[in-house]
Amino acid sequence: MFTGLIEEIGSISELNKNNDGIELIVKAKKVLNGLRVNDSISCSGICLTVIQKYDNAFKVQIIQETINKTTAKIWEIDSLINLERSLLPTTRMGGHFVQGHVDNVISVKSIDKMDDSAVWQFYLPQNLKRYIVQKGSVCLDGISLTVADKKDDYFSVALIPHTLKETTWSEKKIDDLINIEVDIMAKYIESILGD
Repeated sequence: MFTGLIEEIGSISELNKNNDGIELIVKAKKVLNGLRVNDSISCSGICLTVIQKYDNAFKVQIIQETINKTTAKIWEIDSLINLERSLLPTTRMGGHFVQGHVDNVISVKSIDKMDDSAVWQFYLPQNLKRYIVQKGSVCLDGISLTVADKKDDYFSVALIPHTLKETTWSEKKIDDLINIEVDIMAKYIESILGD
C-alpha cells in the first residue's frame, strides 16, 4: 500500500529480459534507506517486489502480465521512474490509498502550462469512466492527484510546481503513456452495489 506521494526519481541502469519477463536494476538514493529484499516499492505506480539491494540501486522482477498492462513495456535503460516505498504504520497519510495495481495505460491529451504549474488532460478510456469523478482521487504514474475536471472522453488534473519538479512529469509530453490506477474505494462500492 502506498500514498501516491513520490519520494524520488530513479533511473533504470540495467534491463534484462528473461523467460519470466524483465529484471530491472534501478538507481536510487532516498528510497534505499530502510529498503529490504521482499519489500514492495512503487515504480511509476506499479507495485513491485525488491529482489536484491545494492549500495546505490535495487533490483525488481516484472512478469509478462504486468508488462502487458503497464508502461513497463516501453521502459529502457536510462528511463526515469517515480519511486515510493510502501507505507509504514507510522507514516503520515497524505495523498490517498494507492495499491500499485495499474488499471490501464492512458495518454496525455494536452498540457496547459502556467508560470511553474500546469493543467494536464488525459484521454479517458470508457471502461474507467465511471471511476473518475471531479474532485476525486486518481493515481497517475504513482502520483496521487485530484481530478480537476471530467468530460466525456477526457479528464484533467492540476499540477503544482513542486509535483512537476519532484516527479518524472517535467519530462513528459503530449501523447506520452501514463499508468493509471483508479481509486480503490470506487471499485469496492461498485462491487458491493453490483455492476
